[in-house]
Amino acid sequence: MMKAKKFLALALAVLFALSILAGCGGKKASQDPGQQTPGQQQTQTPASQKDPDRTLKIAAMQDSGTLYPLGVTGGFLSVLYAFYEPLYDTKTDGTREWILATGLERISDLQYTLKIREGVTFSNGNPLTAEDVMFTMEMCAADPQFFLNVKVVDFEKTSVVDDYTIDLWYTEYNASQEPGLASMFIMDKESFDELDLSRNPIGTGPYTVTEYVTNSHVKAVAREDYWRGAPKIKNLEFKVINEEAQIINALETGDVDMATISITEADYVDSLGYDVLISNSGYNYVTLFSMLPGNPMESKEARWAVSHAIDRQAIVDVLFDGVSSVTDYPTSHSLADFEERFLNLHETYSTGYDPARAEELAEQAGLKGKKLRIITNGASGHITIAEMIQANLLDIGVDSEIVNYDQATYFGILMDASNYEIAIFTPSAPSMLAVDIMAMYITFIPLGWSGPERDKYGELSMGAISTYDPVERNNKLFEALKLWVEEDPWYGLCEIVSARAVAPDLKGYEFMIAGITYYHNMEFAA
Repeated sequence: MMKAKKFLALALAVLFALSILAGCGGKKASQDPGQQTPGQQQTQTPASQKDPDRTLKIAAMQDSGTLYPLGVTGGFLSVLYAFYEPLYDTKTDGTREWILATGLERISDLQYTLKIREGVTFSNGNPLTAEDVMFTMEMCAADPQFFLNVKVVDFEKTSVVDDYTIDLWYTEYNASQEPGLASMFIMDKESFDELDLSRNPIGTGPYTVTEYVTNSHVKAVAREDYWRGAPKIKNLEFKVINEEAQIINALETGDVDMATISITEADYVDSLGYDVLISNSGYNYVTLFSMLPGNPMESKEARWAVSHAIDRQAIVDVLFDGVSSVTDYPTSHSLADFEERFLNLHETYSTGYDPARAEELAEQAGLKGKKLRIITNGASGHITIAEMIQANLLDIGVDSEIVNYDQATYFGILMDASNYEIAIFTPSAPSMLAVDIMAMYITFIPLGWSGPERDKYGELSMGAISTYDPVERNNKLFEALKLWVEEDPWYGLCEIVSARAVAPDLKGYEFMIAGITYYHNMEFAA
């Protein structure tokens, strides 16, 4: 259970960066995150000066205090992609990009041949081999946060065949395992020293660290011996900027070339001459419901009442200025295995906002006269949603109070469903798969759901994630979703959209499906 809790803490940390950037205000037309949009050239800021030795400056958030791959979480993970690389990644169109691996051949549901790229070296000159990949997998397996990257790898059977081949075995098939392997930064076995790596990463990436000042910046220089060719931009600097106002100030002064920004600031940042890219993040806001016996939300009629009471479109309009959309099933429409048939499987989604029906159900469930506790992690987006739900509930005669916690405390509160009736939450998974989210979270967060319906749901959801064939897997997920929306353990609210500001003369960037980007192809236009 401790591993599960640590993993959830990691997921919460990643999503905290998203939640603090949501708000109300301006917008710019939504675009594919991998596409660049011509924008007005900046002539008034340092970022526009044409300099062959110009440093690429990127705003980073939530410094973890280390550059050790198994110690970095949250928004700071993006920094590590300058120094480390995974085996492969997934583009926004769903296609796979092979990086340190060149193939993953399926022998059976449980056996695979993993081929490692030849001719790659770490920044210390050591060659990349299968031993390094095996070592990284073993390190992940022993870590309470990153063990899910290799959660079904059978280490008793898995072995190194030669310098560039691994005979990979699973204990059981799990659809999230391949994406999990893509979440590992491969480390050099021979030189491994956790303390040294905390300041001086040794990876296969295109840059090496020249200076790291905690909570200030990370400076890096390009590797001339990088296996894909020397990066076109020689110098790179990540500036740690956690406050939204400070990010905007850095963009105003041209002190950064790339930054994640709030939707509220999209129009203003666009007016500064930056390209503003808006895209779905693959995450959504939901309301978790306590289902403990004796809790006011114990009955599904009570949960339906609250779901019908929530004006989801109003949340979209206020929080994202209409740029986003309501979520018509429990998780994000942007996940890799999403299908249209998953939508509107219950009247809480197909009808949605219906105060009259909500009041009727609230009366039936005995919610009137009770005060519901709505908890948040203290992020502005969570608080705004909680306040809007509070007003919606008051409209149907149900009182509530909002309790805001800090992020670390919030996680502990979530793990005890007696602490709340409603919790604002953002489910996520590194796999970007709905089947992973729908099977994982109900196991990790003890909402108090029990009985034959819970047992049946567990059978369906775990059966889905352990099915290799994607068609059959989604058929099983579809059946699980029908049971889920009937019981309503959590209710999907709206998609989370992200906004990024990019200097108009910066080219060669491409955002992957999970929102990260690689730095080796970036260059400033002449």
